[in-house]
Amino acid sequence: MSDLVRPEGYITIQGWMITDLDLKGIDLLIYAVIYGFSQDKDSSFEGSRNYLKAWSGARSIRTVDTSLASLIEKKLITKNTIKLYEGVIKNSYKAVIPPPKS
Repeated sequence: MSDLVRPEGYITIQGWMITDLDLKGIDLLIYAVIYGFSQDKDSSFEGSRNYLKAWSGARSIRTVDTSLASLIEKKLITKNTIKLYEGVIKNSYKAVIPPPKS
């Protein structure tokens, strides 16, 4: 087990993430983590891909990258990239909360 997931830590999967967004598996877990950090609409997830890997149970960073790309393509998350210095890049992600299905 990863030391990135502490015994007292948790994520919340809300029903609409499954019913309205049709998410499942690793995409669902990664979306839930990002949503937890960005649900106030002002904050964003600025953690590492290793953190998402640990929480989602993904087998590799490539799987996390594929999931992030899929969520971006579906317009369920947004990505913000900032160049810090000497080629260091910082990415942050926000969950997009679509209106409920009728």
